[in-house]
Amino acid sequence: MRISAETIQQAEQRVNPDGERELVLRELAIPFIENMGAARDDYDAWDLTNNRIVRLENFPRVRRLATLHCSGNNIESVDAINISKNANCIRHLYMSDNNIASLGELVNIGEACAGLEHLCLVGNAVT
Repeated sequence: MRISAETIQQAEQRVNPDGERELVLRELAIPFIENMGAARDDYDAWDLTNNRIVRLENFPRVRRLATLHCSGNNIESVDAINISKNANCIRHLYMSDNNIASLGELVNIGEACAGLEHLCLVGNAVT
């Protein structure tokens, strides 16, 4: 399934246990991040768990996004330039059970999310 404005409008929205307003797009077989500008900057957290995403890229300008759940995808790489420019407030990044295999991608994550406080990479080849 591709992300559309309609997908975002119909998605579950909740306040998560950390008190963050969260947009839930989990288990939708999403192949890549697109059209997330339709979510505006209304959410503190996005849950993209258990999809088919291969690369973290194509983020719209979001200053509120602090938590990104993207475990259980096929993520191999991160677009540090796009994320650092458009989503640089990410403090919590959950990427367990993906395909991060190189130390270079850890550098990209660090460059993308300069204020990162929590990073979970359990189940990746790099660990």
